[in-house]
Amino acid sequence: MSNDPYETLGVARDADDDTIKRAYRKLARQYHPDVNPDPESQEHFKQVTNAYEVLSDPEKRRMYDLGGDPFGRAGGGGGAGFSFTDVMDAFFGGGAQSRGPRPRMRRGQDALVRMQVELAEAAFGTTKELKVDTAVLCNSCSGSGASEGSTPVTCDTCHGRGEVQYVQRSFLGEVRTLRPCGPCRGYGEIIPSPCRECGGDGRIRSRRSISVKIPQGVDTGT
Repeated sequence: MSNDPYETLGVARDADDDTIKRAYRKLARQYHPDVNPDPESQEHFKQVTNAYEVLSDPEKRRMYDLGGDPFGRAGGGGGAGFSFTDVMDAFFGGGAQSRGPRPRMRRGQDALVRMQVELAEAAFGTTKELKVDTAVLCNSCSGSGASEGSTPVTCDTCHGRGEVQYVQRSFLGEVRTLRPCGPCRGYGEIIPSPCRECGGDGRIRSRRSISVKIPQGVDTGT
């Protein structure tokens, strides 16, 4: 069945409430699990019910006709939500451009640390030892995230691309957007047996010391 509630119920976009209700009742009787023993009937029944839930509610129907998510779900994470940003990306660059799977090992964010220094140290400069918590490569799995004797496998959902395509109908037409794949979290691979040391992340937290050079004449807040 289609994800379009109008197509699911087999009604026109300008159909009135009575037409929508009659179409729903007919399909609901056809696919109700108590009447239809077909294993797929339950899924069809759910789709028909969801379609009627959208089209029978004036506000949800209006939201869908405008291209939005009638259930108010956000478009992040692996969902199929829709936003105005998706429209702009699709028409003005970015929306349909594949970025490919993201690497498991990537550069971390810069850290901001406040440090107190003596007046003489600020005036003439010095070197300070600083202890920081940081992510380092997991020695147990060498960064793969998989336990010994196992390897990551290609994601069946995105086939290793790390992204899945969503198609939304909007007032501007059909909009196609790419979102990170939910099952593999955008990596393109699934780890069936995660490393016990890092939990599949490929990195562990470690505390280490670094030397920080304080230049001469340093100002407060720099």
